[in-house]
Amino acid sequence: MRMLLPFSLAVIPTMLCAADAEPAPRPRIQRENVPGRQVRVAAIPIGCGGDHDAKLKLALSHLETAGSQGVDIACLPEEFAGMNAEPIPGPTTNAVAEVAKKHSMWVICPIRELAGNEQYNTAVLLDRQGKVAGYYRKVFVFWGEGANVSTEGVKVFDTDFGRISILTCFDLNYAELWLDAEQKGAEIVLWPSAYGGGVPLNGNAMIHGYYIVPVGAGNIIDCTGETLKDVERPRPQQFIATLDLDRTFVHKDFTGEKIKKLLAEHKGEVEMEKDCGMEGWYLLRAVKAGVRVRDLCKQYQIEPLREYRHRSREQINEARKNGKKI
Repeated sequence: MRMLLPFSLAVIPTMLCAADAEPAPRPRIQRENVPGRQVRVAAIPIGCGGDHDAKLKLALSHLETAGSQGVDIACLPEEFAGMNAEPIPGPTTNAVAEVAKKHSMWVICPIRELAGNEQYNTAVLLDRQGKVAGYYRKVFVFWGEGANVSTEGVKVFDTDFGRISILTCFDLNYAELWLDAEQKGAEIVLWPSAYGGGVPLNGNAMIHGYYIVPVGAGNIIDCTGETLKDVERPRPQQFIATLDLDRTFVHKDFTGEKIKKLLAEHKGEVEMEKDCGMEGWYLLRAVKAGVRVRDLCKQYQIEPLREYRHRSREQINEARKNGKKI
């Protein structure tokens, strides 16, 4: 976190639907009726710090909007309601939990946590019932924050739609955290922050093949590393996107015939979204409701790119350890 960083709306394009009216409610995705494994995410970059009561009121209003739009998980910025420390659960998480429960929506609620005599910059994960499902304490605390440094490292959380991880602001600068999130199976990394982050976020998404939801400027990033253009903006300072966690990268090594067979036998169900020639990857996606690429890859004994890399790392390192050839 950059302390006392001014929050500029000029950084974030804003648009409110229907001449500043609240958008019409939207039902939550029924996953059995759509291709792949779709999830709706909301980034709510309303800035770090400020008057607690005013910022909490603004955050709750935003969460009401996100909930009405069928969002599965919404994320607020780091320490969005100021830096007065409080326990977990506490006044801020309790207030946010009520809205999470009302809309049956996961919410990431970052606060300054009071834990005994220590204080942490902590992102609290609330589940669809408004219960505390976990927390992440910032690993790389920014200079002058006055917070303790986490010793717990990167965490992942299993939700009903997929596996997520949370990293915070200054954590962006440390590649080992982003790799750790990948190795632990994160499909989405949510990044509450006091600033925008920029292209390093895109690079991490591309390298690790997961989606990133930055909550500094709201520039939601695809697993290809591209900033998503098809993003809904139901009100200023709120960005909503539908992500398909089933889209699957496959390395071209040893998979060509298997991929051809899968596509031929499931025409109209799965397609090659992109042939990444220079990278040596394919990107596959389901196009028929109820179909999942990941299930078919298992059936055809095709390793997703991430699994291929991890297995290769382990086996090559084992060969190195034992002095064997590859």
